[in-house]
Amino acid sequence: MLKQITSDNAVITTNSIPPEDLTLDVCVLMSGSLISDDITNRRYGRDSFDLMKKMIAEKKYHLALDSRNKIDTQYRTKLNPSTFGHYFIRQMATIGKTVNIPWQDLNKGIRVRLENHGFTRDGEDYKYVVVSSSTCCKKLVSHEPHFINVQRILNKINIRVLLPANA
Repeated sequence: MLKQITSDNAVITTNSIPPEDLTLDVCVLMSGSLISDDITNRRYGRDSFDLMKKMIAEKKYHLALDSRNKIDTQYRTKLNPSTFGHYFIRQMATIGKTVNIPWQDLNKGIRVRLENHGFTRDGEDYKYVVVSSSTCCKKLVSHEPHFINVQRILNKINIRVLLPANA
């Protein structure tokens, strides 16, 4: 039996494992597909591949996508249909393990601090922060250094940046 505490401090006892709605940076799918020449992506290739396999196999994992399809569009734009990353997206959708997260802009203070570090509203990485901020577990999986560099800002909205091996 697992005990969960809700936002109003009520205790719920359940037999089920709480879900892990993970927001994956496209670099994780690319490195797990071994399609990048970037040395960082190659270094995390095995961990990223293993995470994607684990997410398909284990019931608790879900792939967080946004209601505006910004993340899905980026995945499909950057991944060739013959890659494992593309297969991963299709498979997660087929087995019902995607979660559609409503788009909610970040509060102005956080947004401005992120913009000062290069995370603009139109930039590729902003969308991962927005989506992960609205998931149940607030976990963003990436091996890109710029996410690690803003971890203190992301902590203010309870987002944890995890390497693929630690997700």
